[in-house]
Amino acid sequence: MNDRVRPHWRTVTVSFSLGCLFLGFLLCQAPAATFAAEPAAGKSPSLAASVPSGAVGYAEISHMGDLLKRIQESSYLQTALSSPQFQALQKQPQYKQGDAVRRIVETQLGMNLWKLFEELLHDRVAVALYPKAGAPAGGPAADVVAIVRGIDPKALAQLRERIDPLLTLAQDQLSPADPIEGAPANTTVISFKGQVLVGLGESWIIAASTRDLLTKAVGLLAGKGQGTLADDGPFRMMTEQMGKEHLVRAFINTEFLTKAKGSRLTPEKLDNPVLSMFLGGVIELAAGSPYAGLALDVEEDRFLLTTGIAGDSRKLDEAHRVFFSDPDGPGTAAIPQLPSIIAGFTFHLDIANWYKQREKLLEARLLPAFDQFETGIANLLPGKDVGEDVMPLIGKSLTFVAAPQDYSHIDGTPGVKLPGFAVIIDLAKPDEGGDLFQMFFQTFSAIVNLGAAQQKNQPWVMTSETFKDVQIAYGRYLKRPAGEQLPLVYNFMPASARLGNKFIICSSLGTCRQLIESLKQPETGGQRPNRNLNFEFHPGALADILQANKEVFTARAIQQGQEARQAEGEFATSLQLLRFFDSFRLSSRVLSEGVQVQFEGSWK
Repeated sequence: MNDRVRPHWRTVTVSFSLGCLFLGFLLCQAPAATFAAEPAAGKSPSLAASVPSGAVGYAEISHMGDLLKRIQESSYLQTALSSPQFQALQKQPQYKQGDAVRRIVETQLGMNLWKLFEELLHDRVAVALYPKAGAPAGGPAADVVAIVRGIDPKALAQLRERIDPLLTLAQDQLSPADPIEGAPANTTVISFKGQVLVGLGESWIIAASTRDLLTKAVGLLAGKGQGTLADDGPFRMMTEQMGKEHLVRAFINTEFLTKAKGSRLTPEKLDNPVLSMFLGGVIELAAGSPYAGLALDVEEDRFLLTTGIAGDSRKLDEAHRVFFSDPDGPGTAAIPQLPSIIAGFTFHLDIANWYKQREKLLEARLLPAFDQFETGIANLLPGKDVGEDVMPLIGKSLTFVAAPQDYSHIDGTPGVKLPGFAVIIDLAKPDEGGDLFQMFFQTFSAIVNLGAAQQKNQPWVMTSETFKDVQIAYGRYLKRPAGEQLPLVYNFMPASARLGNKFIICSSLGTCRQLIESLKQPETGGQRPNRNLNFEFHPGALADILQANKEVFTARAIQQGQEARQAEGEFATSLQLLRFFDSFRLSSRVLSEGVQVQFEGSWK
């Protein structure tokens, strides 16, 4: 790392050290008498009931200490820490400096940082932001209150014993403050530079940027006072729609932000067509949602991260309805489950109406590019108008798939082995659409074939076969390429087929056959979940493709200066870490009361 970066790293490590010591000091000031009081009967254990109302942003962590312990003891972390990549990181001067700070802090506190954070995050931690009226330029833009609840008194006592000798070093920055009226007995109040006030109870800590926020939060935590965030309308709506209990949940009061801004938070028209196709509906719905919420849950072998907004997509204008499937319907098409599938992506979009409504959805400066697009399509589909003749033939689902392929179409293997790729187009008019896309496929294949001949690669001739009662058109090499380390182009053998109301375009004949077999199988497991967008990724299958190209990756690493043994070790560790995960999924759900986007993953 260059010299310009080192001062910044030192600043980070010193700040981290001081932060840990200050945190330890705060913990030591709390009397070690009893454990955290349980919430009053009938009340939610959430700290939202202890945070004053009016927060524009809120985040809460529940029982994170247990998860940290699981992470620390996991085989995945042990593998990562023993990897060649981490061993190389340990040799960096910046890492050594940070590790030295860690050891100093741990020695002084008498416990490692894992244990410290397990104790701090044993119960709940929350942070809330409040609008700050008349904030000076360069000053904080919001007031803050933070609560840590449920700290083990034994841990407080141990930390206090370790920190006491260092307290004299902070005399000029820490000072006692006036007590809070109505606070529980043995509550201590400390002022930090006059900018942050900290209340220390028997097993809790509350820090706030103003005395008023601190007073209210202490009273609410003690079961006194009224007016909590849990009672605010937007927060209640988020809780009803996304649930009360999560490992992590966060909230943004978009209703307040919209009123404060005096206009919608999201743009009326987007400046990117691809962004519009995938997120245009969510962005429009978010403009009228009173909240944006987030929730994270972790189980033994999976996690689920959910973000949500409120609103009925069926009540949007015609231009924005094109993005959403019916909340009561099956949503977008299911991803074909091919053997060892690497990734699949399918999404719902009324593309014909999206194209027709593009002037209402996109900025005007983007519209001339559509003229160029139509000119290019006209070269492949002569006499066809994109908006009138092509788009209306496409249904409301598009699917993309990547999966391993074989190389039975050549006598050898390419130097770089790629998976097979495919796109599946739902057809609104199967017969007419099938003929049009078959013509497109043949024209496009002829153009690519001409380019292959110019580059002195083996050309192919279009032929066909019947597979599972489905006609497949594909390109067959006039002379089968032979040898090892063949050019990249020999990964491809284009194929297409129409199966019912679906038109398939593939980069290989083998992948096309697999898709036909999969699509002919009836869906199992009952009605699939309503997903408006669905992306699946299987790391193990990707690891297999990477393993097949091991020589390519290790050779490149050696060319960049690594020793052969080091390059092979790092590559093997990377595959091991990749295979630890089973699958990842990014999807969106259309509900009658809103839209949720979920990212989930599972491991072995």
